Amino acid sequence: MKPLRPEPRNEVRNGARREAARRSRRAAVAGVCAVAALVGACSSTRGDRPAPDEAKAPPPGNLGQQATLRPIGGSAVTGKIRVVDRGADAATILVSIANFPTSAYRIAIHERPNCSSPNGFSAGHAWAPPSSTKPPQDFVPIQYASAESRIENELRIAGLRATGANGVAGRSVLVYAGRTVTEPRPDVPNDAVACGVFEPVRPLF
Repeated sequence: MKPLRPEPRNEVRNGARREAARRSRRAAVAGVCAVAALVGACSSTRGDRPAPDEAKAPPPGNLGQQATLRPIGGSAVTGKIRVVDRGADAATILVSIANFPTSAYRIAIHERPNCSSPNGFSAGHAWAPPSSTKPPQDFVPIQYASAESRIENELRIAGLRATGANGVAGRSVLVYAGRTVTEPRPDVPNDAVACGVFEPVRPLF
């Protein structure tokens, strides 16, 4: 057998250069990955992607005021009345009432948020916005129920708002069977059949 000859010096140098080049490429790839991860983290902190809580947050906006009606005066009337701002100088009254006894009815907003009395006296006097030229008893026109003893109606009332000086917030609403809004007196029967206190409408989610 012939004795093994040592590798030439040039081949040793070339092997060392190739190994150094491989190490340099691995270091470059690791650096690119680190920079990419850092950029992704920075973009998240800048708010480019919404946080989970922000994505679930409800859209801003005034959802209006709503009163859940309870029967008074011995009636069985139930339902809801909602007031939503429409434009700069008007509001929409959304009416949904069941078990209504007659065809004609009146809606009147009252000054106090209190429906504890059996005839609506605790709600105080009927109220209208300061800018209204109509008496509080006539502020909302006479309306008519369907033959099924239900009311599903939408009324646009100029000068009314959900909140503020012309708003229903912090007040109550009474529903009267018939064409007349009577002045409530303690323990005196009248035509009021339902009462509800306005509260802010809460978003579902």
